[in-house]
Amino acid sequence: MLFDLLVVAGGVAAVILGRALTAAISGLSDIGTRVHAEGSAFQQQLAKTAAALGKIPFAGDTVSTPLRQASRNAGAIADAGTQQHDATVHVAHLAGGSVIVILLLMLLLTWIRYRGRFIRTATATNRVGRTPAGTELLAVRGLHRNTAATLGTDVVDRWRQRDPAVIAALADIEHRASGLRARGTEF
Repeated sequence: MLFDLLVVAGGVAAVILGRALTAAISGLSDIGTRVHAEGSAFQQQLAKTAAALGKIPFAGDTVSTPLRQASRNAGAIADAGTQQHDATVHVAHLAGGSVIVILLLMLLLTWIRYRGRFIRTATATNRVGRTPAGTELLAVRGLHRNTAATLGTDVVDRWRQRDPAVIAALADIEHRASGLRARGTEF
């Protein structure tokens, strides 16, 4: 259960890390926003100036033409700022999302591997325990556990004498070691 909680905490950390990366990269999009705002303001100012100079008799068109061209160029700069902003936001979401997905996949695969081993062990132990000689087989496996010593110094002799209480207690040790509830009576 502790491993499951660690995986959940790792998932939360992966999402937090991915969102922080997205926010950090998205901060660069402010440059594009400022370029767009300044470019648009400059474009409007040049357009107003060109319109005012265009009203000058005889020379107005000649004087205002370069300013109209400069206004169009300022508009292109403003559009480039918008494109930079959009591209930066897209890259930010792509990078942050990728980090989240990769970390979550790694956690999920680790969890599945661990849980798969646990399920296989628990299923095999349960299957062995259901056979006619299953309790005795589990008792043999339970003898190899360090906790078998808690049954006393003569546990092996009593197991050899086929003491049912010792066999059940050793089988319970194996059940608990496999992540299952103990079935028999405690010694």
